[in-house]
This record gives sequence, structure tokens and C-alpha cells, in this order.
Amino acid sequence: KTCRALYSSERATQDMMLGLTLLSLIIWLYMTVLHHGFWRRREFLPDSIAVTDKKRPSVISLTPARNEAALISESVSSVLSQSYNGSFQSVLIDDSSYDNTSDIARKAAEDLEKSDSLTIIQAPELVKGWSGKLWALQTGLDHINGYESLPDYYWLSDADIYHDPQTLARLVQQAEEKDASLVSLMVTLNCKGLWEKLIIPAFIYYFQMLYPFQAVNRPKSSHAGAAGGCVLIKREALDAIGGFHAIKDKLIDDCELGKAVKNKGYNIWLGHGIDSLSLRGSSGLSDLWKMVTRTAFVQLNYSYIYLFCAIIGMFIMYGVPVIACLYGALTSQWILASLGAAAWGLMALTYSPTLKAYKRRKIEAFLMPITAHLFMAMTLQAAWLHFRGSHSGWHDRVYAD
Repeated sequence: KTCRALYSSERATQDMMLGLTLLSLIIWLYMTVLHHGFWRRREFLPDSIAVTDKKRPSVISLTPARNEAALISESVSSVLSQSYNGSFQSVLIDDSSYDNTSDIARKAAEDLEKSDSLTIIQAPELVKGWSGKLWALQTGLDHINGYESLPDYYWLSDADIYHDPQTLARLVQQAEEKDASLVSLMVTLNCKGLWEKLIIPAFIYYFQMLYPFQAVNRPKSSHAGAAGGCVLIKREALDAIGGFHAIKDKLIDDCELGKAVKNKGYNIWLGHGIDSLSLRGSSGLSDLWKMVTRTAFVQLNYSYIYLFCAIIGMFIMYGVPVIACLYGALTSQWILASLGAAAWGLMALTYSPTLKAYKRRKIEAFLMPITAHLFMAMTLQAAWLHFRGSHSGWHDRVYAD
């Protein structure tokens, strides 16, 4: 009886493992074939600028900056050096910096002999209920509303981003050609350190999975999103949603902005920005961990039910294929091993284009299960901190969840 019980228990375990592996394979087949081609990386700005006699729309850039002395010169210089055949001005909003961010930005403009093109304003003390970045952007918007002539577009650019000289012209052209009131670029993130090489491509991959660019760009799709490092938005659309008041307390402000604009019936377009680069590096795992934990539990709407489902889902998607492949091979259960290998292979296949974009080797795609569970650990810590009453923080600020 004991032997029969053990055999029955072992058989049940094998059947359960086989079922989970088959489920994982089905999920990866769906993700590969039916999830809007999220992994293919086909959404880019046009390579060239069309020659036209049509008057170019007017643009004002808004750059919120807080303690960006180390990066602001290169960032501001890239914005002021745009080859744009139209009216263009830049506004930098110093968000209570306690370094010399404003002075360095002003010097960068002087060096380019473009002081007249840059306006630097100071954001008032942060008002409760606002995130710092959005408060700074609204301050800039309120300042511009006092101008005699308002722009056709606002270009929202983070203070740690370098842009190719033709970026603005290509953004405007894309907006006009696609009839998009919001055009956004997922800029290329810094990926030089050991931990950055492991985490940054995966971070981009998961963003693409959550906000599949192809679906976001489809007018009738319910998917909406944006990437906050580089956003061109039509004034009409921003006015229609009530300015930044509409999303004033959102920590994932870029995607909420995209959602608000699309919900008002405007088209949006999200693509990859290979010529717009993040200048900000990390000092190691700690910085990257903070970057992810800041919004990981926010993404789950602070729901512990969603967290539980996410843990189960991540284990089935990323853990089960590896376990099935290795366990099946060790125990000569070749059907189990084959199903696990197939799921693991599809996982690696979908990850490979993102790795290639960041100049990583394709073989590293098979390390995705390790990275996935690292992200899960970050999400768990974010949930634990929320449970303890700790709040999200960024740029030396702490926000209530």
C-alpha cells in the first residue's frame, strides 16, 4: 500500500508538472504569435525629413530638472541644437534644485549662442497631491500660457536625455503623417555596467509586453501608453485633458498621459528612440532596484490579489519551462523536457530583438528566467514597503502611495 501510495503521489506530481509545462507553452505561443508582435521592435521614427514648403508647426519644449548638474549641460545642448525649420523655444523648469542646475543650463545655452532660445523658470514649492515632475511641467505650462502666441506642440523631454539634432523634426513629421496628437519615444537607456546589462534590456522587454507598441498605435485599440523621456503632444490634446492636472498624482505619469489623451479620442504613437539616449547611469544594483520598486506595486494598483496572480503567472511563464526542461532531461521524461525546452525557446526568441538592440549576445536570452525572478523579488519588496507604510521616492522626494 505504501508503494502504491508513493507511486500514485509521484504520478500525480508528474501529471501536474506536465500540465503546468503545457500551460506555459500555450502562454508563450500566445505571446509570440498573438500578443500584437510586442517583441518585434518595428516602430521607429522616419529615417529622413520630408522636404516641404508647408509651414512647420511651432513647438516649445518643457524640461523639468531637479538636481541635474551632472547631466543638464549635454541634455540642454542637444535640445537647443535641433535642426528644426520652424518656430522653436525651450523652457527649463528648475524643480527646487539645491545644486547649480540652472547655472549650468544657462551656460550651455550661452556657449551655443542660444540664450534667447532658452527660458529658465523656478517651480514654486511642491503642492501636496502632485508628483514633482508633473508639478514642474504644469508650472512651465502655466508660464507659457502667458505668452502672446501659444505653440502648436509641446515637447516634453527629461533633463537626462540626449537627442539627435533631427529628433524634433522627425517627431513632428510623425505626428503629422500618423495624425497623432501624442508621439512618444522609448529612449535608449544606459546599459554599460554589469547589472545594467542584465536588468535594462529586461526592463524594456517587460514595458513592451505591458504596452505593446503596435496595439498602442492602433486608434481603435484599448491599449494606451507613452514613454516619458521624450513626448511630443499637441496643445489641443493637452488642453482637452485639462493639462497635467488630469494626472497630477500619478507616478507612472507617462503611460497615464497616453491613456488620458487616447481616452479623449486622439490618436497616439509610441516607438523606439534609437537616437535619443539616456545619459543617466547607475552605480550598481541598488540604483536599478530602486528604479523598479518605485513603480512595481503601482503597476499592480497596490492590489495584493494582483500581486499573488503576478507571482503565480511569473512562475508559470519563467520558472516552469526551466524546471521542466532540466527535470525532464534528468529523469528521461522526454515529452516533459521537450515541452519545457519549447517554452524556454519561445521565451528566448521573443527576448532576442531587445537584447540585440542593446548590443547583447543572443545566448543571454536564456537567462531571462533569472532576470524575471529578480524583478519579482523587486515587486515583492515594493509590496512589502507599501504594507509597512513606506512611500515611493524619487530624486530625493517621497510620495504618498
